[in-house]
Amino acid sequence: MADRDRNARVIIVQGVFVAAFVISIPVIVFSLMARAGWSTLASRYRAAEAFGGAWTVQPTAVMSHVPLDDPGFRSQQMRFIGGTLRVTGPDALHLATPLSHLPLLGRLFPELRVPWSQVGSARTYEAPGWYPPQREPGALLQVAYDPNYTGAFVELALGDPAVYLMLPTSVIDRAVLERLPAAR
Repeated sequence: MADRDRNARVIIVQGVFVAAFVISIPVIVFSLMARAGWSTLASRYRAAEAFGGAWTVQPTAVMSHVPLDDPGFRSQQMRFIGGTLRVTGPDALHLATPLSHLPLLGRLFPELRVPWSQVGSARTYEAPGWYPPQREPGALLQVAYDPNYTGAFVELALGDPAVYLMLPTSVIDRAVLERLPAAR
């Protein structure tokens, strides 16, 4: 009888541990994304309807409440890697994650539509140590990190107060990029 009670306690403890683990991982990810600015943007720019065009899957992007040159940037950034951010921008800057299209998680990470008029400033720069763009057509995921890779990126200040989004310049049409206000 004592062995059965002991085994039952072990099973209960293991079940509680697994449940805590399964719950804590999404909570940590959600809090990091919220802290980086997704929830701030969602409160202002939640898309009324899903974008029906083609998305560009980003190998890398960064979102933060502070600009790139702020001393606290490293501790406040959220890096999207391996295609976890989808972007398009014909009429506005559309942003989504793979979670945006799932029924329950889509409420936490909705698709966003930021009008180009809400971009307070845009600053282009060269950045080393990012993920190079996909080289092979049709590749679903490229995770080859090259610390010597340097690419052209743009830092967009979205809304007021600003949430900063850093993307490869190739994402934004050159004509749209030239019309955006330059960073001071």
